[in-house]
Formats: sequence, C-alpha cells, structure tokens
Amino acid sequence: MSEKKPSQISVIQHIEAALYVLNQLCIGFVTLWVSWMCLRKGLTGIYLHVWLVTFGFIFLMAEGMMCFYDGSWLTLRYTRKYKTAAHVVLQVIGGGMGVAGCLIQLIRDKWTIAVTTHASLGFAAFILCLISLLSGLAAVLARAMSRAVSPLINKTFHVVLGFAAYVIAMMAQYYGYAQTSLFKGQGADFVILMRVATLVSMVLTTIGAIKSLYQKVVSLTS
Repeated sequence: MSEKKPSQISVIQHIEAALYVLNQLCIGFVTLWVSWMCLRKGLTGIYLHVWLVTFGFIFLMAEGMMCFYDGSWLTLRYTRKYKTAAHVVLQVIGGGMGVAGCLIQLIRDKWTIAVTTHASLGFAAFILCLISLLSGLAAVLARAMSRAVSPLINKTFHVVLGFAAYVIAMMAQYYGYAQTSLFKGQGADFVILMRVATLVSMVLTTIGAIKSLYQKVVSLTS
C-alpha cells in the first residue's frame, strides 16, 4: 500500500490541475465576453451593473476562493501568509464590485426588486456578500477576538457565509442569461453555453471551499 501512495497522489494532483485549468477557461470565457459586451456599450445603465457583478463575483471572488486550492498553480508556491493576503484583497475588491453592481441596480429600480428568480437571488447575494465581507474582517482579526469567539468558529462561519454568497451570486448570474434581454439576442445556444460555463465554474471553484469547510467541521466536532 505504501508503494502506491506516490502514484495516487500524483494522479490526484494531475486531476486537480486539469480541473483548475478548465475552471480558468470557463471563468475567462464568461468574464471576457461580458466585459467586451459591456465595454462596447460604454458601461452605462444596465451594462455597468452586469460588468460589476460579473467581474466582481465570477472573476475576482472565484480567484480569491481558489487561493488555498491545492490545484492552483498560481498560488501553489506561496506561503499561507501570502495566500491569505491575496485572498483578502481579491475578496474585498471582488465583493465590493459585486455589492456596488447590485446597489446600482437597486437604485435604478428605485429600491424595488423585480419578481424574477434572477433579481431575488441577486438581492440575496447582495445581503450575504455584505455580511461575508464583515465576517471576513472578523476572521482576519480572529486572534485578537479569540477571548470572545473561538477563531475556528469564526473562520467556519466565514467560510459558510462566503460559500453561500458565491453560490447564490453564481445562480443569479445563471438565471440572468435567460431572464434579461442582454443575452437573448445572442441566441438560445449561446445562452446555454454561458449557463454551462457558469455552472462548471461554480462547481469547480467551490471544491476548495467544501474541503476547507469539511476540515473545520471535523475539527469542531472532534
């Protein structure tokens, strides 16, 4: 059994690396296409909202979540300290852009939420992202707050919130392709392609978060 471990680890690493590349391709495709479309329109009106939430949630937040992923060749050689710094910066900027995009749309709609799955999920992501950013600050200050709240509990709460905010934001994006007029003009096949790329990216991005959450739950219950 001990002789097979190196090959088993190597196979797992190769699979994770391949999935990471596939994820980056999906993220890049969606982000570049939406950015190109919105920039052509001058980032005005609804296009500013679409670009901010796409670039913030799909690109920056996803990259921030994958900083600790074992298959991430971008951060593989960095220490935990630098991974944490990159995670914080990407999450703050990405979450901030996503929140700003949602806020802009709420102001445009005079603080009324449209009766669509996309709008409802988008508002939920807006609220959860705000809370997640605050919990992230608490996680960074976990040592200083250790007397009041266990750092492990604090970080577990942050992972759960971040995971929920990201998944709901991605589902809002998923429904947005079919429920907004911006993408319908590209044809049904293109909408399906964007939806598939978004779902694949969501699943692959959350692998690391699920692993982290599992480890923290095990530590809490042991």
